[in-house]
Amino acid sequence: MTSGTSAHTRIREALAALPAGLRNHILRVEEEALRLAARHGVDAARASMAALGHDLVRHLPGPELLALCERYGIVPDAIERAEPILTHGPIAARMLTHDFGIEDDDIVHGIDCHTTGRADMAPLEQVLFIADKVEPHKRDREPLMKDVREAADSDLDAGTLCYLNWSIGQALKKGWLLHPRTLEARNWLLARRA
Repeated sequence: MTSGTSAHTRIREALAALPAGLRNHILRVEEEALRLAARHGVDAARASMAALGHDLVRHLPGPELLALCERYGIVPDAIERAEPILTHGPIAARMLTHDFGIEDDDIVHGIDCHTTGRADMAPLEQVLFIADKVEPHKRDREPLMKDVREAADSDLDAGTLCYLNWSIGQALKKGWLLHPRTLEARNWLLARRA
């Protein structure tokens, strides 16, 4: 990570321009990420940076997200073209690299896959993935997120798998598209636990 302190400050400044609800979500995710990082020996500054950067473009409509994909050289797959919101993580990851000078692979990959998950997630990536799902407002809306949080407190893999199982079940029940990275993440976790 280059000039981490100034990048951290610049990202906090960028948050000020976001809608209040999204900004508050990001700050709740940061708090949860710091809590999980402390439990699992993950560097707090890196967890904070990942949390602060993960949703920088989450508020933008689909056409703007697809335009940003083009700007940052991201080629959306068929599912991302159908559901452009899935590109907000990859876009934010590229922004942090290109616009904020963040070179920490775990931060960049964690932001990139914080919505879908992916195979071979590092502990920092899992901390962000879970923190984004179990922050207090989401726990209030979906009771199972309390179980995800509890599982993750002792085992990041267990918490991640708990969430993925629920998420895939919801997608099947509601007829939503499933991103291949989500399935790859679940298969990777199951293989690790075998």
